[in-house]
Amino acid sequence: MTREGIRRRQGVNRLRPPVIGIVTSKMFFPGNTLDRYMYVSSGYVEGIARSGGIPVLLPLMERPDAPVRDMAAAVDGIILSGGEDPAPHLYGEQPLPGLGEVDYERDLAELALIKEAVALKKPLLGICRGMQILNVALGGTLLQDIPTQVSGALQHSQKGSRQYGAHTVRLSPGFILDALGQTEVLVNTSHHQAVKEAAPGLRVTGTAPDGVIEAIESDDAMIVGVQWHPERMWAHDDRMLRIAKAFVEKVIKSKGDCP
Repeated sequence: MTREGIRRRQGVNRLRPPVIGIVTSKMFFPGNTLDRYMYVSSGYVEGIARSGGIPVLLPLMERPDAPVRDMAAAVDGIILSGGEDPAPHLYGEQPLPGLGEVDYERDLAELALIKEAVALKKPLLGICRGMQILNVALGGTLLQDIPTQVSGALQHSQKGSRQYGAHTVRLSPGFILDALGQTEVLVNTSHHQAVKEAAPGLRVTGTAPDGVIEAIESDDAMIVGVQWHPERMWAHDDRMLRIAKAFVEKVIKSKGDCP
């Protein structure tokens, strides 16, 4: 290849939008208990596309021979989506009566993917369960059931209109505050678990009025988690879309495409 051809190829690679892998959930359709399906809410996909990224779905593969490292290497950043409760024994606890449904195979698959992504220095954004499993993967713990473990807790699993805000979150300096541009935001809420102790290397950057942790992140913002569901809100709230845009920008900078 000529030098001109090499320069052109390098230019194309430098300008390619970042590929954002979105980790799927799994489900069975009624009447079919044999075939397992991988899916994710369209909100994640549309938000990344609107923010200048290329969304791709990452299937849950918990087999020992799964190409997890290759999957992590194939994308530029990863979003961990919402879903079931992480298994308590992963953070050294026994299950309490308020624990919800657990998908241990999903836990194993995501823990393996997070390990590889961190080793490869890929930016990670965890949403709801995604924030919780990130915290567990890095050595943190969880509240298994907010209503029975937090005195004076707010309603964190809102009834109806889950694409709109329900309670406020106070933000401290960091990635999420920079993205949203204000210290207090109204968020939706659809969870009964939360981070109890942030993992080493992560700090709390968002809390609800009852003290429940709503955002965590590393100092370099390579690992960020939010407890609410911005992907449900950014369909009608451009301010919440700033989280997706800021994540895509972070991924671009982590690739060295920006000075």
